[in-house]
Amino acid sequence: MNSISFIKQWLLPPLLFKLLVKFAKYVRDIKYSKKYFKKNNELKNIHTEDRCFIIGLGSSIKKQDLTLLENEIVIGVSSLFNHKDIAKIKPNYYVLSPVFTYHAKYVKKENFIKWLRAMDESLENNVIMFIHIGDKKYIDEYDIFSKKTIYWNKYSVWMGGDIKNISLDAIPDINSVSETALAIALYLDFKKIYMLGFDHSWYEGVYHYFDNKKVFKYFGKTQHDIKKEHGFDSESHMIAHAEIFKKYKKLYQIKKNIFNVNSNENTYVDTFPKIKYEELFIKGENE
Repeated sequence: MNSISFIKQWLLPPLLFKLLVKFAKYVRDIKYSKKYFKKNNELKNIHTEDRCFIIGLGSSIKKQDLTLLENEIVIGVSSLFNHKDIAKIKPNYYVLSPVFTYHAKYVKKENFIKWLRAMDESLENNVIMFIHIGDKKYIDEYDIFSKKTIYWNKYSVWMGGDIKNISLDAIPDINSVSETALAIALYLDFKKIYMLGFDHSWYEGVYHYFDNKKVFKYFGKTQHDIKKEHGFDSESHMIAHAEIFKKYKKLYQIKKNIFNVNSNENTYVDTFPKIKYEELFIKGENE
């Protein structure tokens, strides 16, 4: 048993251990100069009269015509660049959860580099990227996204309380990239925020993507491999879900401008008002 496991199992209550882990992440990231975050102020409240669509990777988007978003403001996440309609969607913004700093234990560095290079090639150069500051050294070292504009973010300890303001250098700690994308959309101050493809069906213990083969193409292993190696199961995913939905509620309270346009009428996500996706493109409905 290593020292971390010993402390976790014998010395500290679970909640205190969790708090200390989150604090350690915060201390690790605090070493970065604030100069990397000054540029973020350029984006604050720049979309007060606009709407946006945040697209997740859930299987539900297979039932939705994403080409309807061709002239919309789109926020993409993670492996969305693999979608067959990415050339028409052309995300304006693109959000990554911490890649190397949070996920290195799951996937080898070289696989992440291949994934990021493919992402770089697939996305338009005018897309604005949001990336965790802890990944900066790898982005710089491997010359990735050099032709794209990057805004750096980092996370802060969050213990479930109310969220009054969003700052990109202190985003409340996350379990899903959807939380980061929502925080960024609120920071940009969109009038209305529509979420699609965030099915959160992984409470079953596995993920259901719009295309599992494409999503895991660059990682050298399947989600079942990762699940087996690290002991992920329905219980661990349900615990994460409880925290995600708690965060959703707190983010919704900031402005109450977030809507769920998942194609599944029986969607598991009931945090936000449900709206039909197709109706958003009827003349007059987008005002």
